Amino acid sequence: MKQTEIKEAPAIITPSAGDTSFPKMDKLSNNVPVCLVGNGTVDLLRIEFVFSAGQVMEDVHLAASSANAMLTEGTSDHDAATINDLIDSTGAALNHIADKDTAGLVTVTLTRKLEEVMDLAREVLFSPSFPDNEFRMLTDRRIQSFLTGRQKTSVIAREAFYEALCGAGNPYGRITEESDYRSLTTADLRRFHKKHYNPGNMYITVAGRDPENALPVLEKYFGTVRSGLWEKPAIPSIQFETAKPGVIFREVPNSVQSTVRIGWKGITRDNPEYQDLQVATMILGGYFGSRLMRNIREDKGYTYGIHAVAGAFRSLGYITLMTDVANEYREATLKEIWKEIGRLREEEVGNEEMTLVRNHLMGEIARMFDGPFSVAEAIKGIIDYEAGEDYYTRFAETVRTITPDRIKELFNTYFNPDQAYEIIAGVR
Repeated sequence: MKQTEIKEAPAIITPSAGDTSFPKMDKLSNNVPVCLVGNGTVDLLRIEFVFSAGQVMEDVHLAASSANAMLTEGTSDHDAATINDLIDSTGAALNHIADKDTAGLVTVTLTRKLEEVMDLAREVLFSPSFPDNEFRMLTDRRIQSFLTGRQKTSVIAREAFYEALCGAGNPYGRITEESDYRSLTTADLRRFHKKHYNPGNMYITVAGRDPENALPVLEKYFGTVRSGLWEKPAIPSIQFETAKPGVIFREVPNSVQSTVRIGWKGITRDNPEYQDLQVATMILGGYFGSRLMRNIREDKGYTYGIHAVAGAFRSLGYITLMTDVANEYREATLKEIWKEIGRLREEEVGNEEMTLVRNHLMGEIARMFDGPFSVAEAIKGIIDYEAGEDYYTRFAETVRTITPDRIKELFNTYFNPDQAYEIIAGVR
């Protein structure tokens, strides 16, 4: 057989991320937005109720997470045991979700049980009773978890970073004390719930096969609940008291390892450079083949893992990298971290590494849109942070076209050592 002579290497083509279009939007008669995520293949629906009821909305610290955790602990019609029995009888799952900016409830149900589950969801969302006995048990469990967390260097370092970045009085930077749990009351939870858990402060996502078929049931149980028509929730103005950059040490007695956390003030999702920064951070420490993983884990063996993230709350962006290391490797680890950052500030990334990162990120985007449940998770961030319906389409284009010189420019803009917080939690 005659062999064909190959004169040049074939062109490398970055794979496509696939269909990243934003799902269809609908609304109930009281204007509550409903996002419909289709293409499911089984008779399951994932329905999430999202409220602008996160920690930033608190007047009393811990009220947001505690009110959310108590939703299924008793209602005006049923006690906690009965609610659990009702959930079990439908085969559904009800999961509480509470973070800095939003809170809510995720339900996963068989389509044929939708009516029963939505009836129960309305009850726990809008009619919780916050019984004293269940509240005391919840508080005891949370205090125990809190005290356990006081022994973890990773928890202490995370708190120190956000306190430095946002300020001790800011909801993003506030550090919880045991006294916060002790002073919280069911009256605080009732006030928070009454103010924030209403249809006018909510949107819904429905994911699964034929999600539009859920609209009549949602209309029955949520479209007729009126507390004024839905309006875009108002976001409170937040004051930030950012600390001076530098080294911050937090003593964690008897710890056999230290957490090293380095971070900077970043940018929010509406900044045109936000997606570029995502790619740059991925190169540094965002995946298993990143610079930091290859150096500090694979070559030096100082840690099991090291990660870098560029993220944002509604009002503030951040860049942070973190790792846990044995105390004797702490200083050497810091030296290698700064060495890798310095290289990216001085040298352009090679074409082979750029190709690897492009392919990895395209695969990550494709996985986000692989199935309706994954899509529902992905688009929640778009809705919550008003990132734009074409966010992932633009991100895929950024991944495909960003250049090595742009990466170098980003590192010189956002990874300045003089503007960094260098957090160490451990023993001296």
